[in-house]
Amino acid sequence: MKWGRKADPIFMVLLERSSGFAVDAADALNELFAGEITEAAFTTLDDIEHRADSNTHDVLSRLEKGLVPPLPVTVMRQLVQVLDEIVDATEGAAELAILSGVREATPIARDMTVVLAKTTREVASLVPYIAGGTGYRPYVTRIHDYEGEGDLLWEAGYRSLFTGEMDPLDAMRWKDIYGLLEDAIDQCEVAARVIARALGRE
Repeated sequence: MKWGRKADPIFMVLLERSSGFAVDAADALNELFAGEITEAAFTTLDDIEHRADSNTHDVLSRLEKGLVPPLPVTVMRQLVQVLDEIVDATEGAAELAILSGVREATPIARDMTVVLAKTTREVASLVPYIAGGTGYRPYVTRIHDYEGEGDLLWEAGYRSLFTGEMDPLDAMRWKDIYGLLEDAIDQCEVAARVIARALGRE
């Protein structure tokens, strides 16, 4: 790649770890929403979020020290923060469910979480192409398609809040949870766009 000085290989390890945390978080949320939502079941996701934060800090610390990343510094910083935001939004959806006393996920929330899990896997498969290679565009396309699917589910979920069939308190809870799930999926597409733009400059 044409970024100048030889990149520190640890950056790729940390980036792949970041995308792996996004997958782990989505899987943990998927499991949480599949059954009874309890604080005990939330602990796994909370731990993933803390480890993801630590990993992001490692990347930013290396950048501050002047170590050479595999992407331009501003792009590298943006990418690792977007990957961290996927985990934050995912964990946030679970935390909000716990704090607001939700005991069972809605079918739409479960569907959105399934889409999120698929999308994070595509992102995790895309990240290694930063180190080189071709054939990354199908991943970008699939991520875009999943993001569109997530939008449709969010729209359906949002409309369902105002049909009068849901308890007003539940409607308030799920409005914010749906928003966080949509944000997590959206950030996957942002990550894909950042990578695609960077790779397009080769």
